[in-house]
Amino acid sequence: MGASIGSFLNVVAYRMPLGRSVVSPGSACPHCQQPIAWYDNLPVISWFILRGKCRHCAAPFSLRYAGVEAFFGVYTLAVIVRWDLSVHALTCVAVGAVLLAIALIDHDHWLIDDRMSASVAGLGLVGHTASLVVDTGLEWGPALVSTGTHLGAGLIAFGMLYGMGFVMGKALDKEALGGGDAPLFAAIVCCTGFAGLLPILMLASIQGLIGWAILARRGGIGNREVEHDDGWQPEDGALPLGIFLALAGLEVLLIGEGLTDAYLNALRGLL
Repeated sequence: MGASIGSFLNVVAYRMPLGRSVVSPGSACPHCQQPIAWYDNLPVISWFILRGKCRHCAAPFSLRYAGVEAFFGVYTLAVIVRWDLSVHALTCVAVGAVLLAIALIDHDHWLIDDRMSASVAGLGLVGHTASLVVDTGLEWGPALVSTGTHLGAGLIAFGMLYGMGFVMGKALDKEALGGGDAPLFAAIVCCTGFAGLLPILMLASIQGLIGWAILARRGGIGNREVEHDDGWQPEDGALPLGIFLALAGLEVLLIGEGLTDAYLNALRGLL
């Protein structure tokens, strides 16, 4: 199931920035436009059977397609193993799917759609409430209070990152953070509550720096040839933070309080 969701996320990441429907028409080769038959569209398997090429025109298909399918298949399995078949697990998969789509689009277009961030927040808050009521048997009143706390954490997260971006922008005399980064951070924290606020921010920062350091000599991270309608282009050394916010969100959703505790213990050790 997870790999099939990953296959759909490939479609979302390709079509949504172009303003095309993610439902119809069906998948087709981007080179020859021939429809892809169902037996050539099996997640992961078909890519290897066809050796990464279109059956009709032999044009190459990026390995990323199979990679996204495999990644989300493994993530879904890991979530079920970690959280069993529960409302919380379903929420983690749903939120994780949107986060992965956001990361792919940010990589390709340096854009984060606020509607997708709002979907993350909505899924997380509704899923948190439902999980408390269904999975733990908590009454609706306390469950809604807990959800309100998560919403408050998200608002604080937005203020933190927006404030950091504002101060950095003034200091550097240029845009320091993209306009979609703070809303995405807030949306993820709505899913995790206060427990995930600092770990997500630190994981995104650390992993972003590591990724940049490793890939800097290969041109950096993200599509460097993109140009927005207003003429904006990514500068040398720029980093699409949304990728790493999404990755940190996936990690915290999967591991939960264990990752938060490990982070806090490491921080105490440094102090």
